[in-house]
Amino acid sequence: MVQWMMLSRDFKDYHIRRCRVFDLFKIAQLEKMVFPEPLSIFELLRIFILPGSHYIVITRGPVVAAYIGFKLFEHIAHTISMAVHPNHRRKGLAGLVQGAANKEAASRGAKWFTGEVRLSNHAQLKFLQGEGWQEIGVCPRFFSNGEDAVVVHKWLV
Repeated sequence: MVQWMMLSRDFKDYHIRRCRVFDLFKIAQLEKMVFPEPLSIFELLRIFILPGSHYIVITRGPVVAAYIGFKLFEHIAHTISMAVHPNHRRKGLAGLVQGAANKEAASRGAKWFTGEVRLSNHAQLKFLQGEGWQEIGVCPRFFSNGEDAVVVHKWLV
């Protein structure tokens, strides 16, 4: 497992750590703010307790400023969801939380990360491209509202 890092001075008011059950309520609120089809607290809890599920949060005081959830399937880490609170965007938190997830997944044997991003989510696609992710296909009508998903992938080793 990864030893949790001390954050640089740029992030002096933030803390990064593994998610705790009580953080799920704040993650559910954040999901409602940013996703067209947010996971409910019950869905989050169901996923959270499954073997191989991992959530990492970045907090600032009582606020979950960013988080990522992923599930390990042997050598594959699959993103469940990732978000940065609108009041904490453009500060590098997305890269920080994704980097922590990459390290955690690799320390548990993952060789690559994969996930799906809404075709309309240009900001996330641009972010992932900048982090070295590749678009490997499109999954038609993947989301409940019929929107297509871009399938993305990044080697960790």
